[in-house]
Amino acid sequence: MDRRQFFKFGISGLRDAASKKAPDAIKPKLGMTPLDVTILTSRAREAEHLAEEMLREHFGEVMLRLRQSELPGVFPGGVLLFEGNRRRNFHDGISLFHAALRQLENDLELPSLQQHPTLVRFVNQTPPFSRSVEVFHRDRLLLALPLSENGVFEFPGTRGPMSLVIKEGRFSVAASTCKYGTCVAHPDIQTPGQRITCVPNEMSAVIGAILG
Repeated sequence: MDRRQFFKFGISGLRDAASKKAPDAIKPKLGMTPLDVTILTSRAREAEHLAEEMLREHFGEVMLRLRQSELPGVFPGGVLLFEGNRRRNFHDGISLFHAALRQLENDLELPSLQQHPTLVRFVNQTPPFSRSVEVFHRDRLLLALPLSENGVFEFPGTRGPMSLVIKEGRFSVAASTCKYGTCVAHPDIQTPGQRITCVPNEMSAVIGAILG
């Protein structure tokens, strides 16, 4: 069995074993944690294939692929994992899911610089409808902004101030103190489930937030 088969089938056995041992009252709660995996890569098709092959079993019954976005320019690639609205560091994790994410990152040769990369996102729950954007710093909610009101907002990022904009029902990052400006290059967001993340400034903005 190669490593991809291990990631695909190993988790199934663990889940089945846990389900058999769990009391009936808690069985429906297994695997309900909201998951959000974002992959920034110039090899989008390969990323989709690897995700289907290595990650699907970890998502439970549903693995939804959200609309992709291309970022024109050169940016460091990478993989981001959110559980609810908390960003998780999978590099030190011991679970099979974390190991699969590390292997996927390695196979795609991330986080090396990527030419005109694509954002490939997968979630395991349909985001709830919302007309506001919630902005987090270090997993702590700092702003909840209605998309119906235009405005420019200053945000205290870890490495310096960021400029956030709402215009005609769309949210974007106009300026940031991060090195590559990946968050600034990200297309505007307006529909539930869409997210913009600035890793250096530890900021994440999501529409239709799933609270975890």
